[in-house]
Amino acid sequence: MASTGTTGANVLLDSVMRWARLAPDAPAFSAASCQDATYAQLWGQACVIARGLDAHLAGRGPVLVLGRKTATTVASFLACLMSGHAYVPVDVSLPARRVHDIAGQIEGAACLAACELPEELAPMILEPGYLDARQLLVDAEERGLKAAPLPRERWVSGEETQYIIFTSGTTGRPKGIEVTAANVARFSEWLREFPQVREGGRVFLDQAHYSFDLSEFELVGALVTGGCLHAVDEGECSDFCALFDDLSRSGVQVWVSTPSFADLCLVDKSFDQRLLPNLRLFLFCGETLHHTTAAKLRERFPQAVVANTYGPTESTVAVTYCQIGEKELADPTPLPVGRPRRGTELRIVNHQTGEPVPAGQTGEIVIVGDTVARGYWQDPQKTQAAFFESQMGDGTPARAYRTGDLGRIDEDGLLRCEGRLDSLVKLNGFRIELGEVEGALEALPQVQQAVVVPATKDGRVRSLCAFVVLAAGGEKGEKPGVPGEKPGSPRDALALSRELKAELARSLPAYMVPRQVRVLERMPLNANGKADRRSLAASVSR
Repeated sequence: MASTGTTGANVLLDSVMRWARLAPDAPAFSAASCQDATYAQLWGQACVIARGLDAHLAGRGPVLVLGRKTATTVASFLACLMSGHAYVPVDVSLPARRVHDIAGQIEGAACLAACELPEELAPMILEPGYLDARQLLVDAEERGLKAAPLPRERWVSGEETQYIIFTSGTTGRPKGIEVTAANVARFSEWLREFPQVREGGRVFLDQAHYSFDLSEFELVGALVTGGCLHAVDEGECSDFCALFDDLSRSGVQVWVSTPSFADLCLVDKSFDQRLLPNLRLFLFCGETLHHTTAAKLRERFPQAVVANTYGPTESTVAVTYCQIGEKELADPTPLPVGRPRRGTELRIVNHQTGEPVPAGQTGEIVIVGDTVARGYWQDPQKTQAAFFESQMGDGTPARAYRTGDLGRIDEDGLLRCEGRLDSLVKLNGFRIELGEVEGALEALPQVQQAVVVPATKDGRVRSLCAFVVLAAGGEKGEKPGVPGEKPGSPRDALALSRELKAELARSLPAYMVPRQVRVLERMPLNANGKADRRSLAASVSR
């Protein structure tokens, strides 16, 4: 990460420092499950942790931050930036193998723990590069120390990497996307123009875990505008009585989530303006927003704006914005995702030739602009395949990214998304490479071959379904079962399905484990001799 200047400008650090001085007692973080924090407290924690990092770490390499939804986790992100390190957010709820895969891709990376480590993570983390953020804070308090911020020239700035988000990868390993400080600064300029957000001091729902880049919407949106993050953890999200009780006291004004999370809440008729009387803006990203979801929200929250956005992690969270009103809902075609932000241009091209397609036609979406990320962490081959140098319409040099998404620009200049070119799907807002799940299945000794397909209904990906052909004798290397041989009784098949899902859960996050695992005598093939994914997908999406 080469520095591009000595000014030390970083929009997130500058903003939190400013609010800590102007409004020290203003709330910066709140949650039902952990301690709240004011701006003064959040900044003070960040300074202490940054001093600890500075004392123990050399260089400016990335730091893994393991944490949950707590103020200490947020302070740890700020501390990394203050001490010159990109942060790699890793939620401790991820499987140990997943954490190991991420850590293994950042050679010599330090680990900053912002919470107690789960038992299964401790053996792989407790080593020379390990620091406990909570202990640093305790030590400082016992010694009566109030740390000053590190000099601004130490801060992550410009084209230095601000964070690395690891997402699902086609090779069976997660891939890291490097987003720069300049990317975040430009994203924040746009975000501050949004309704409600521009007023400042708003309470943001902080629901997406920090390993998911949707969380940057609320992290940046709240902290650069003097707002407050109201965090809800995984436990609350699985207990809607507790969640709704918390929300009723939260004062949330800006709701950020995937549409799927809103759908879950809408099942309960009490999810309306009476529960959240101050809510004025719904911000959606990460997956398709459907008419039914938007219409129900407009009906139950008549005072709130429902906004749709689009953008992959590789372009810093989102690059388009569109308010959904009566006109958009009256159109039966998929809802638009909006127009691009200033500093971004969208191009619709033939994915094979890269040439522009005629206006209004469908092609691959290419994003060109100043929030396109640096590329994939230490993977020049993948970076070259997806990123390239280009220029804006006015000749300004800019990076460009081939999204692999299909879409078109309609007559009103709005982007309409129409699916994927490859096997990457989005489920509940999470990006999943089907090949990664297949690879994890085929690594199991019981499985000879695996194909994973999305189960869809009404145009939405509802779950994943895996089809497997067993290895004869249950072990690799033996002859596969004879075609036509029955895989066993329904009870045996159910037990095997549970066994395989349990084994997958040891290496994959819960959202990547297929809901169904079906055993086949042999895999159906198409005319090209490849697994017939279309017929398999059709069998689970009827």
